[in-house]
Order: sequence, then structure tokens, then C-alpha cells
Amino acid sequence: MSATDDDLSIATVYAAEDGVQELLRRGGIVDFYGTTLDLAQNRVRSFEQWQLPFMQAMIEALYQKHRAGGPVVGPVLRESKKAGHPHYRPGKHEIVLPSQAVYWTDLVLCHELAHALTPDSSGGNRAAHDLAWRRTYCALVSEVVGREASMLLQSALNL
Repeated sequence: MSATDDDLSIATVYAAEDGVQELLRRGGIVDFYGTTLDLAQNRVRSFEQWQLPFMQAMIEALYQKHRAGGPVVGPVLRESKKAGHPHYRPGKHEIVLPSQAVYWTDLVLCHELAHALTPDSSGGNRAAHDLAWRRTYCALVSEVVGREASMLLQSALNL
């Protein structure tokens, strides 16, 4: 299936995320087109930490703030013991993250939550990374990770 004009390829989105993720791993001062950004270090959590009532409440609050339709309650976070990539399952309304710690970051959660919040323009056959998804993703990152990280992502995702 071909992507729409404003849809970015998965490879492009992953490359943008990898670049921002690397900066967040280190944290600290970054030069951004002549402006100094101070990045907080990215948090990596375990599945048990995500299951804390506070984290579930955060997911629900973000979902309710940004939702424009769809299910009334936010998605359930589920761990997968299988190798693979994080993904959102629309039919089950759940975010599935593999057990590997590299996936248990705020940035990855925001990516998948953005899928839960934006409709798939292809009819459900692929993960859309269109303009609506990119805007939602960056808004979530701004709230959860920080405005500076969102600015880096916006630049990398052509916003």
C-alpha cells in the first residue's frame, strides 16, 4: 500500500526517533540551529514501574486530553516476551512493548500512544505516520519528555 503525500515511511520515523533518543540518553546541552537546548536525560522504566497506578493514570490523562473520538478509556499497556517492535493494537486497544529495556522509554510510549489517538488513514492496514500522527506525537513528547525534545523531533519529522 502506498503512503499518502504527508505520510513518512517507518524507516524515516525510526531514524528521527533514534537520533533524538541518542541525545536523550546523554542529556545535557545541545546546539539546535544556534539555540541552546538543555535536554533532560530520558527515563527507562521496567514493566513493573509502568504498571504503577500513577503511570496508568498518566497514560489515561494524556489519552483523555488528546482524544478526539475512539474508545472512551485509554489503551492498556502490555508487555510482550516475544522479540519484536513496540506497537499499538487498535482492535484490542492496547500498547504492546517487548520486554527489552530499550523499548521502555517515555519516547516509545508517546509514539505508540499517538497511534491510539490518531485514526489510521489506510483503513487499519498499517501504522500511519501522517501529519496528524506526527503532530500528536510531538505534543505528547512535549508534555511527557519536554519541550526541547519535542522541538528536536518536530525538526526531524518535518513539522
